[in-house]
Amino acid sequence: MARRILHYLILAAVLVGVPMLCAVIGGSDEILAGLKQFPPRTEDWGFHPEKLWNVRHPFNWAWFICMTGLTAASLFPLVRRGLRGLRTAPRPAASRYPFPLWGWAGLALLAASWVVTWNRFEWIRPHQVLLSYFPIWMGYIVTMNALVKWRSGRCPMTDHPFVYALTFPASSLFWWFFEYLNRFVWNWYYLGISELSAYTYTVYATLCFASVLPAVYATAEFLGTFRFFDDRNYEGMGWRPDVRSVRAKLFLLALSALGLVGIVFCPDYTYMLLWISPLMVFVLVQVLLGEPCILDRLKTGAWGLVFRFSVAALVCGFCWETWNYYSLAKWVYAVPWVHRWQIWEMPFIGFAGYLPFGIECAAVTFWLYDAFGLGSACEQRH
Repeated sequence: MARRILHYLILAAVLVGVPMLCAVIGGSDEILAGLKQFPPRTEDWGFHPEKLWNVRHPFNWAWFICMTGLTAASLFPLVRRGLRGLRTAPRPAASRYPFPLWGWAGLALLAASWVVTWNRFEWIRPHQVLLSYFPIWMGYIVTMNALVKWRSGRCPMTDHPFVYALTFPASSLFWWFFEYLNRFVWNWYYLGISELSAYTYTVYATLCFASVLPAVYATAEFLGTFRFFDDRNYEGMGWRPDVRSVRAKLFLLALSALGLVGIVFCPDYTYMLLWISPLMVFVLVQVLLGEPCILDRLKTGAWGLVFRFSVAALVCGFCWETWNYYSLAKWVYAVPWVHRWQIWEMPFIGFAGYLPFGIECAAVTFWLYDAFGLGSACEQRH
């Protein structure tokens, strides 16, 4: 327990303290003013998010090609392994498990909430902001768990209900941290929340943020029931980084520092590290404390778990963006250099950010389960 508490303190000091210290040293009045405001109110700042991305840095082909190339190069060997698995792995038997009754309830909640989110019914107008995001994602989480149960006979919600329930408050803290980092880069902005009081918005946002980790975890479990994502397809891959070697520790430290410092002093050039540096800090602290970490599997070339969570975050990301587009309270983006070819509100290449974000979701979920001796519950069983 003492080690866990030390872990929390180190993470808080580094992840929150380093950017804050850099902001104080840098002396940016705009950043310091934004940090003092809670909750962050984009509309109160007088922004026009729909036009802001073009004012900051318009589209740049070099940036777009570079980011697209890096993403494609990262995914290609994993996709190739998955496709090869479709040809060589035995076809699983048809599901012998019934679709649970509570899954139908989740599906009904998802459908009803979707209708409410995308329409403007007068009878629900005073409460529509509060009745959109959280119900639709609770419906998604329950439905996805039901699908996992239907295909495999197990699911996170019924296998370990207490620990899975803890992923909800952990998820709130997890995403509030990214809201904090976003005050340095301002890559996304919220609209339609001006009518909410500070207290109401804080409670509402905390509930909404609680859905992130449970949704990504359930989706990763669902993907794991398909041959393409069978862990055995990704065993023995060529690149096998050992995160516990001295060289790897120095690399993690450098990348962590570069991201946490860079988003303060040059956010328009380092904003993408917002999705990478926190993971590096998280893993580095685990390594230094001798704890198991999500990237230990890569030492043996087993990339299946990491890949599943990355794609799970991408799937959830597409759902987030879809349900957000016609929502009354919504977010929009201002991504420097690559803001073009939008899918809903997100620029096309912006979806690449969900891939490392999925690994962060895996790291936090695995860490939480490991605290209760259930680390293997996050890994696919054959």
